[in-house]
Amino acid sequence: MKDRFHTFIPRLKVYSDFFDKLVVRTKVLELGTEEILGYASAEDVYSPENLPGFDKSTVDGYAVIAENTTNANKSTPVVLKVVGEIYMGEEFKEEISSGECVRIPTGGMLPKGANACVMIEDTKEFNGNVEIYKPVVSGENVIKKDKDVKKGSLVVKKGETINIGHIHNLLSLGITKVKVFKKPSVCIIPTGDEIIEPSEKRIKTQIRDGNSYALMAWLKSLGYDVRKYKVVKDDPEEFKEAVKWGLENGDVVVLSGGSSVGARDYALSTIEYFGEVLFSGVQVKPGKPVIFGKTDKKLIFGLPGNPTSFIVSSYLFLIPVLKKISGHEDFLPKLTCYVRVTEDIPNTSGREKFVFVKLRNEGNEILAQPIFGESGIASPMKFADGLIRIPLNKEIIYKNEICEFYSWRS
Repeated sequence: MKDRFHTFIPRLKVYSDFFDKLVVRTKVLELGTEEILGYASAEDVYSPENLPGFDKSTVDGYAVIAENTTNANKSTPVVLKVVGEIYMGEEFKEEISSGECVRIPTGGMLPKGANACVMIEDTKEFNGNVEIYKPVVSGENVIKKDKDVKKGSLVVKKGETINIGHIHNLLSLGITKVKVFKKPSVCIIPTGDEIIEPSEKRIKTQIRDGNSYALMAWLKSLGYDVRKYKVVKDDPEEFKEAVKWGLENGDVVVLSGGSSVGARDYALSTIEYFGEVLFSGVQVKPGKPVIFGKTDKKLIFGLPGNPTSFIVSSYLFLIPVLKKISGHEDFLPKLTCYVRVTEDIPNTSGREKFVFVKLRNEGNEILAQPIFGESGIASPMKFADGLIRIPLNKEIIYKNEICEFYSWRS
């Protein structure tokens, strides 16, 4: 769909154009391959050899010359002489000739001369010979020596996110260290006169800080180094002191709350004090009051304090930015799949709207049940599998209409 994210992704592209100027990605780490899951590679890595490195059987049975088995069937089996047995981790020294075969286990190395394997279920061995009841063709039941990875091929591309498959390939190739981009450190600053620590006893008008700790857990699960400041009250000097701490201790500073319009909201003025505000407000619901700014080499986010807005803004804006400055080429939220909604969903905001949904399978379709709730309510998040998107200027998504779905895990 060409209009995907047509509202806020252009925004992301606007500030992605100067990401390299904001944070110079010269910090490169060389880590053990087993440690690099989720990092972005800082180099192109090429294979020094083939994988698996030898032709091997995919079945228990017999390594054969395929042409010897032509026309084999139950009534008139082909009879071959068994000249030996292959053991795992060992190479059969002899080359088999026409009319011969060798016993072979799954994963065993084909002997010279053989070009296929017959499953043991299609055979019967007797007196040093074996009857073949089913023909095979060249290459059948065999993994070629370069089927997995070819020597000289690109194993990991610079900027690519390392996954488990990369790690398995790299270690199988004997590559035990890889250069990756260092992930930025993040400093989270909770703000608001009404905010208190979760451990504190509260009066009715106070709110325990769930935002900062939830985001900290989320970012840590993605491998980021995260620190949290004490709760900052609505005072301009306290804001400045906190942001100064964040800029000294992290690459990215996140202010939770204090970003909406109001006499006591100081996020905008504080960002202006230390640097430049690049934009204030986005055409997205929930999450309109997002602020994004920079200093010479540091980034500052002001995220809305309402829980739903805070988490959605983190997903749509903060995490993509962190990925981008961590060297990831693919950093924008990914469309997971298309789903059919189970009821009407209005959108009167005039903004791009994202709605929490719970998925279920029905027949060959994936259905999405909206989980409605105001941005000040946190509970919908714990039931949701992810978000569906309602495009800008679309006033309603009707029941049974197809929508884009974005998983938390993507």
